Amino acid sequence: MFQHPPTTFNLVCFDCDSTLVSIEGIDELARLKGQFDHIADLTRRAMDGEIKYDQVFAERLELIQPTRADLLRIGQAYIDALVPDAQETIAALRAAGCDVHIVSGGLLLAVQRLARAIGLPSKNVHAVPIEFDQLAGKWWQYHHHQYGGNPDERYLAYAPTPLAETDGKRQVIGQLKGKSINTMLVGDGITDLEARDAVKLFVGFGGVVRRDQVANQADIYIQAPRLSAIVPLAISAASAKQLRAGQYKNVLKRGLDDIEQGLVKFNPLSF
Repeated sequence: MFQHPPTTFNLVCFDCDSTLVSIEGIDELARLKGQFDHIADLTRRAMDGEIKYDQVFAERLELIQPTRADLLRIGQAYIDALVPDAQETIAALRAAGCDVHIVSGGLLLAVQRLARAIGLPSKNVHAVPIEFDQLAGKWWQYHHHQYGGNPDERYLAYAPTPLAETDGKRQVIGQLKGKSINTMLVGDGITDLEARDAVKLFVGFGGVVRRDQVANQADIYIQAPRLSAIVPLAISAASAKQLRAGQYKNVLKRGLDDIEQGLVKFNPLSF
């Protein structure tokens, strides 16, 4: 019989690619540039832990050379590829008092566009900022343009950030949580697993891609194709009672159904 946690988690952090959305943004950028197979293989090997994430991060961007317009397209692709119940799950968590953040090794401009679409403020998005060549294309038509700048600006470099490193999420989450211990991270890959010791509960998500190392070591592992199980996993019985009386009762019910149907695995060694 499932039991809600004694208190609602006050901080819940989500990965973006293959967690909130069913795609990997860098791979979709590669598809735009005709380099999908090679880049996707590098991404897979990094997420599976075969090679260090920071080893491939700069290499992929140098090969792809994305423009500002490319990143905005990926942001829209993220919106189109939202995992079932992702938006409702985040809304329900926030209604229950959780502070929800996206912590991602994706590119900031694209992840921010997704966040706006699902109702998260930009300050709750932590991803990799990109520096562009502002003199690319017809720059004089867009200089300091109020609607987003020159779409032809091309990649120069990424700004220094821990999120371009394998263990960077641990650092970012550590700063976010401060002295709080009631924290949760939801993610699918090795960079998420590396941050496990920064949170009270690490929930692996296999609804898009199953990664055996994450499945075997996560405190809890979701095998359902949707994120709704996060709602009952993150909120107390009192908070659940309040949600049942409002607009988020259905996403809570779907989450409980997935748990009851065995689509959520609990690692007994973690408790």
